[in-house]
Amino acid sequence: MAFPCNHQTVKLMIYSFVLYVSLSSLLAFSDAAASEEAVTRARGLLPLQKKTITIANVVRNREVLNLHCKSSENDLGLQHIRFARGWTFKFRVNWKGTTKFRCHLTWRGGGDHWFTIFKDRRDNCDLCAWQVLGDGGKEKPMIRTRWWKGYLRGNNDYYDWDT
Repeated sequence: MAFPCNHQTVKLMIYSFVLYVSLSSLLAFSDAAASEEAVTRARGLLPLQKKTITIANVVRNREVLNLHCKSSENDLGLQHIRFARGWTFKFRVNWKGTTKFRCHLTWRGGGDHWFTIFKDRRDNCDLCAWQVLGDGGKEKPMIRTRWWKGYLRGNNDYYDWDT
């Protein structure tokens, strides 16, 4: 059996080889250790990443946390989280890397607050675990623990409410 050796066939083989090498190196890179630099570079190369957000209610007065989160594409509805419980949602980052989820948080005796629970440029984690401390004390009211590929990434990060 003979293969035609014309210009289009050679060109197709070269393009296929380049595509194969590119995809192989991209997959090898995505399995690399999750250093800060690797994660930052991977974010630009891997659109539509899977993300998981967990929000735990640890407000100081032990009340039910009322939470309503939404992005420009998704409205997750009103959630009621009992004290010492959590709620989880999953999504994919959009291809432009501009995905942002904003939440409205209320609880009895705790006021009315807004917080951006996920911003792609800020939150480089595949699992972002948040704790809502609420008001009072000297700490900031929101604590985030970042996880990447099953590994804890550094210390907790503390945030204030959005203004």
